Amino acid sequence: MSDAVLQQGRERLSRLESEMLAMFRQGKGGAVLMRHMCRAVDALLKKLWRQCAGEASRGVDLLAVGGYGRGELAPLSDWDLWLLLPDDPSVAVKEDIQRFLYLLWDMKVKVGHATRTVDEAMDAIEADWDTATAVSEARLLAGRGACFDRLQQRCERFFRRQRKAFVKAKLAEFDVRREKMGGTAFLMEPDIKAGKGGLRDIQAVYWMAKVWYGVPNIAALVENDLLSGKEYRQLNRAQRFLWRCRAGLHLLSDHPGDRLDFEMQAQLAVEMGYRNMPSQPAVERFMKHYFRHAGRVARVSDLLVMHFREELHPRRFVRHRSIGDGFVLEGKWLDLEHPDVFIEDPMRLLRVFHAGQQAHRRLSSGALRQIREHAYLIDRRFRASREANGIFLSILRDSRNVGKAIREMNDTGVLGRFIPDFGRVEGLGQFNRYHAYTVDEHTVRAVREARRLHWDEPGNEQLRLVSEVSQKIKRPELLYLALLFHDIAKGRQGDHSEVGEGLARRFCRRLGLSQDATALVSWLVRQHLLMAYVSQRSDLSDPEVVRGFVRKVVDKEYLDYLLLLTVADIRAVGPNVWNDWKGALLCDLYYASERVLMGREFYGEGLKERVQIRLKSTRALADRSERSRLSTLFRQLPNRCVLYFPPRQLIHVGRLMAEAKGGAGMHVMTDEMRGESAILVLCRDRKGLFADLTTAIACGLASVVAAQAYALDDGRVLDVFYVHAPDGGPMHVQADIERLQERIYEAIPGDEAVRVRHRTGLPRFKVHMLMRRVPVRVRKLDFASSRQTAIEVAAADRPGLLAELAQAIAGEGFDIRGANVSTFGERVVDVFFLAHRDGTPLDDADVERMQACLSRVATLPEEVA
Repeated sequence: MSDAVLQQGRERLSRLESEMLAMFRQGKGGAVLMRHMCRAVDALLKKLWRQCAGEASRGVDLLAVGGYGRGELAPLSDWDLWLLLPDDPSVAVKEDIQRFLYLLWDMKVKVGHATRTVDEAMDAIEADWDTATAVSEARLLAGRGACFDRLQQRCERFFRRQRKAFVKAKLAEFDVRREKMGGTAFLMEPDIKAGKGGLRDIQAVYWMAKVWYGVPNIAALVENDLLSGKEYRQLNRAQRFLWRCRAGLHLLSDHPGDRLDFEMQAQLAVEMGYRNMPSQPAVERFMKHYFRHAGRVARVSDLLVMHFREELHPRRFVRHRSIGDGFVLEGKWLDLEHPDVFIEDPMRLLRVFHAGQQAHRRLSSGALRQIREHAYLIDRRFRASREANGIFLSILRDSRNVGKAIREMNDTGVLGRFIPDFGRVEGLGQFNRYHAYTVDEHTVRAVREARRLHWDEPGNEQLRLVSEVSQKIKRPELLYLALLFHDIAKGRQGDHSEVGEGLARRFCRRLGLSQDATALVSWLVRQHLLMAYVSQRSDLSDPEVVRGFVRKVVDKEYLDYLLLLTVADIRAVGPNVWNDWKGALLCDLYYASERVLMGREFYGEGLKERVQIRLKSTRALADRSERSRLSTLFRQLPNRCVLYFPPRQLIHVGRLMAEAKGGAGMHVMTDEMRGESAILVLCRDRKGLFADLTTAIACGLASVVAAQAYALDDGRVLDVFYVHAPDGGPMHVQADIERLQERIYEAIPGDEAVRVRHRTGLPRFKVHMLMRRVPVRVRKLDFASSRQTAIEVAAADRPGLLAELAQAIAGEGFDIRGANVSTFGERVVDVFFLAHRDGTPLDDADVERMQACLSRVATLPEEVA
């Protein structure tokens, strides 16, 4: 009978999976899918229990606990079971239970189980809050129920005694989980279950409400005035949508994970009936709906969590006083005098945020709920009001809590109602690995980052400059306005910078800003990518590059605001996008542009004087015994090389020249101040040298972010590679540095066998769908250098691509005089500064030939594309 039962069980599971997939593709809702799964598993378990239990069926209670007990069972989720034993179970009972569990395991069912007496169960519940949570949702599957009844009675007494401790533990768990999952509901690859705005948020607030108030379900929270009817309906719709997404994710991936990665987003979008539109792909439409639901879950659960925190710390002895305009203050909490405050005067929907900026005030959960409920009062007439626009400007001009106010305005729906164009990008995702957040979440974070720039970060050279600039600007509200609009036109047809410029200009006029202020804000929106673009793709030692940038910036005030906007924008893109290397490039461009704008250009007549000052400062760092030798060696360096390195780095260049044996040598220089590692390679120049060195570095698991090449007067060349370790930071591990040095020394002579070995040692990579979506673009950049030919290659990023491109350039017979590398998620942009062997730029025919060659190399091979 055992083999027959096993075979029948396997067949039923196979049919169930087919049924679930068919129901999903028929468009059945999330609640229907979860209920069908639970009922089918219930029936199967009951049948198997009857067939296997024997003696155990008379005294053991089989319970469903956790999510399964709650009735939320996704297709590939674990089946969480408890087997409650009588106080003195017989050997036969234990054997029956073992036979039942073995059968489930043989069926390849993922079972989470516990076998306990009631006393043992209570010991486990009292020792572990997760166990207590699981049993709070237990239901009887099979058995007479005597043990289950005893357990329920004891659990009720336990939860009555421990409700404060339970809620406190759940709040701590809530915070830790959210922080671990990124702290936002708007990550571009969200976790449907554990992420902020996911199913676990709903479950967490229900657990707390059930224990604190004794309510049987979420709907009962409406009766207790913890949720409005509208909030409950939104939460219910969101939960059903997330259930459906989770079921589809399990069924289509055949994996129990809950992370909605880009591959599955595209697949789910098609399976759930979304279609491509002229201005928006199906996947973006699907994810916009996902983020809309996740945002509602996050906001409602945030309010309920805030409520439970207030319940744990009641304001019994806090002074209660009216501060006018319908607002009251209880300690640091800002609340409303009565629920109709906003109906009496809708302008209070903005004034409440300005009042909340003062001192260390915080809006209460009740106030935030009422704001969200009444956001509909912000209509066209409201937006046209001079008073409303004046209040909004006051919020931006306040010296305190601007980022917090903008965050709360967005969370309550006020920001999207007051700026309808902003409402259009709420929940709008960008289908790439560079942008970690939705457009609205990125924008709100950018405003917060701009406010934080006002304070210096100790030990960070780049942010010290940014802090100084931030403290000098007179109208910070214009910076915040530019950030609110810099990405507001994404998802529309046309260049989002150009379209956004027009939207920003109209909004500034609505606010009543002066023509001067309007011009600055709209210019910043139009040019918000300019400074990052020029700094990362140009030869910043070239005076013509800096002058070209300055001609677009025009004056010092615009330069200051553009620097701050650029830094805030990059830092708000996602984790680890900002790094000190990008900061160093921005600072170099800022300083050079400032000198031009202030009439202190250091080019032309002042060049020799500046070179001498740099050399004198460098010699001051050297030992007395080596100063004379360094002075002689430095004469071999071109002026642009001397001016490129600060004195603390230039001295290492001189020492490398002095110590190089046989004319060749190398040095790895880690500069914590700039957050970079530089590899200095000094040797005789030869054809293909740069390409071979790049391959050796890639083989050593370091990534090149920029490179320069300097020809010395004695016929040698100094190649400088700025690299990051695999973690994205400077190289610190000595073993990695030594391995890299060994490979570079091997590459210097140009031995073909070494070259082949390095090429075959490049890291392997797996092509994912986002890489396939990146178009290859190769073009000449006229603005990037006046001395060499700059060619940009944009393509899907992959290990060894830079080395392959460099080898192709060497094969065409051109010299690489420098390179800048910028990565944007799955996309990389490499800029090469090329010249003939005699130093002359490439002609049009050379450029055309080189572009065709690089395009072939950058294209993914057909078999993997």
